[in-house]
Amino acid sequence: MELLVWLEGTALANFVRTVPWVYPTVETAHYIGLAFLVGAIMLIDLRLLGFAKQLAIGSMIGLLRWVWVGFVINVASGTVMFVYGATNFGTNSAFLLKMSFLALAGINALIFTIAAARSGSSWIETGHVPVFVKVVATASLVLWIAVVTTGRWMAYV
Repeated sequence: MELLVWLEGTALANFVRTVPWVYPTVETAHYIGLAFLVGAIMLIDLRLLGFAKQLAIGSMIGLLRWVWVGFVINVASGTVMFVYGATNFGTNSAFLLKMSFLALAGINALIFTIAAARSGSSWIETGHVPVFVKVVATASLVLWIAVVTTGRWMAYV
């Protein structure tokens, strides 16, 4: 708890607290980052699950650059928002659950990366997605929906 109190007393937290437009701007950036991050992931996952078969999987995987753009925006904006309200967020059960789902989504993404590397790129070109990759894509959809949902719950829990 001491660390959370210290974070709320930093210059960054005080800046966010005292300049009226900063927090809404950071929160807006967080939502924009979320749109890039989760939007691109969901499009890729849905394609891997067989939706929009007319779209080449390789071109969908090209959306990963937007996943990383969204991730960087969300890490930066999420850190600022956390520092601003560390004692509230650090003890909020919905926030803790969100971070757990986020960690699981990261592990799932790592599993996808390893599975894609081991299976080679032939399935990306042919469009015949292995069952294991479909399982990982399904887990990704569920986990990212859980991250977004618990993120919204933070204001109410």
